[in-house]
Amino acid sequence: MGTVVLGVGKRRQWLRAAACCLVMGALASCGSEGKIYEGMVERTPAEPPKPADEVRGDRLSVEAMELLKNAETLRIGVEMTAPGKHQKISVHMDRHSKCTGTFDGGPAKKGDLIMLGADQAYFRFSDDALDAIRAQGVRLGPEAAARSRERTALARGKYLKIPNERRAPSGASPTQMCDLNTALGKLDGGSVSDLSGSRALPEKRWHGQRVTPLVEKDGGNDMTVYLAVGDKPYIVGMTQTRGDEHMVMEMSDYDKPVAVRAPDPSLVIDLADIGLGGGGGALFAV
Repeated sequence: MGTVVLGVGKRRQWLRAAACCLVMGALASCGSEGKIYEGMVERTPAEPPKPADEVRGDRLSVEAMELLKNAETLRIGVEMTAPGKHQKISVHMDRHSKCTGTFDGGPAKKGDLIMLGADQAYFRFSDDALDAIRAQGVRLGPEAAARSRERTALARGKYLKIPNERRAPSGASPTQMCDLNTALGKLDGGSVSDLSGSRALPEKRWHGQRVTPLVEKDGGNDMTVYLAVGDKPYIVGMTQTRGDEHMVMEMSDYDKPVAVRAPDPSLVIDLADIGLGGGGGALFAV
């Protein structure tokens, strides 16, 4: 979004190419974007200078995105609201398939999750979610009611072990939200410029922290990114409004170890053993 700015690696390549052109002067051609005729460079009209708040915003955005891209661990909390819809998730994850967090996708989709690797991924429904699943079954008739009572009783207070990710249907596992490498992979290849064109506003307090807001408006989409004030402008939050949808994201615990351990075996039910694979989707199908 916003004006496209080269990523750090590509920017350095561009600077080296520009330096080469300056050094070579009238001795060589720099290509179609810097044609040389009899020792003179064909120039394009200079663009007007950027406002100071945009210059500062570009500088801070590059630093912030580099810090994010290089993070080894990260805690992300997201809350999304829209008419008739409210979702929340909070996860602390690293690059080695370790993750712990909570999720709330609606009355029947609440709980917590633990991941220690592709073959050690667990989630547990809250009692409220299991009550909602059971109520759904009751509304669907006697057969669905009996099935929902059986499954919710089985799952109450227990962690459900998800089958190995390689065997689970693509995108079916709730642990997909726990992969930091996947989450940050989109920052490679020059997209460090995702915040380019933002304006840096004066410092303020946001969720108890001193921050520098970067603001950008793109049509009907309003986005503000909040950077920590100090030597390292870590991204600590983001808000975005898109039509009737509103999102608030908080980011913290950069490079802090993820404290996670497997549940006690007595509290674990292996979904593969009872024929309910795919991250528990069949449990919802009351």
